[in-house]
Amino acid sequence: MRITCLLIFVSLLVGCNLRPSIRGNEGSLESKTETVEETIPSDQAVEFEGVSFHYDPRVFGDVKKEVVPERKLERPDNKPDYVAPDYVQFEFESGEENNKARIAVYPLDKFDDAYAINPDMVKYIKDHIAGLRKVLKDPSFRLSGQIPHLEYADASDDFYVKVRDFDFPSGNGIIFVTRWVIENDLISNRNLVYRFEGITSDGKFYVTAETPVSVSFLPDAEPEEFEGYTYENLYKGNSNSKDAEARIEKYRKSITTRLEKLNSNEYSPNLEKFNAIISSLKINK
Repeated sequence: MRITCLLIFVSLLVGCNLRPSIRGNEGSLESKTETVEETIPSDQAVEFEGVSFHYDPRVFGDVKKEVVPERKLERPDNKPDYVAPDYVQFEFESGEENNKARIAVYPLDKFDDAYAINPDMVKYIKDHIAGLRKVLKDPSFRLSGQIPHLEYADASDDFYVKVRDFDFPSGNGIIFVTRWVIENDLISNRNLVYRFEGITSDGKFYVTAETPVSVSFLPDAEPEEFEGYTYENLYKGNSNSKDAEARIEKYRKSITTRLEKLNSNEYSPNLEKFNAIISSLKINK
């Protein structure tokens, strides 16, 4: 009987000692169970043609790298769509077709040659380069009401919010939220972008980068009505009258004030994710 009791007692002790080990193995197995997102690295390095940066592929997806050939103005009276010197471009997967997150690096001294056939356009681009340099020294400066964007576009920026100096490892810049427009419409997430404009410290390269963004209080596409405003009651009629201008300004102010007050994480994607790209951007050419 004593032998039997002793065997039972030893068995209980061995069993108790084994249990913590079993729990430990179970715990280690559970810790290896990860979501697909957790298995994707949050920091990916990119280097191409003397340009390098880090980004989060979980937010921006894959990136396409290319050297875009120079496109010169062929006739003085041509519209200068896509006219530019050769440049390095990074286009991210995030965003819709023709409206994706991107970075472009241009040689500043080659813009003149791209527009050479039209002296007026040469003056235009020189004025914009000078204007951008002024903005980088004084973020409140505007050239004809705009922060100069050297890529030609038949559009203008509707407003600027979240504007601040934003230097990067290779130079000086400015970053802001804006919305580009071709003609008057009600404000929505459509064409809302977070944009960076910069020039390298040696003055050789112009850098422009942007990502489409959205906020929860705005509709994704142009609405028929927004908080009591319609296209007809805002823009129709005598839009040049002082009353009409005041009404439009009040409408725009009500939205830009809210955009200004939002935190970075209330934009999608989080503005800090794009800031991290620019903070790591180096040009060694």
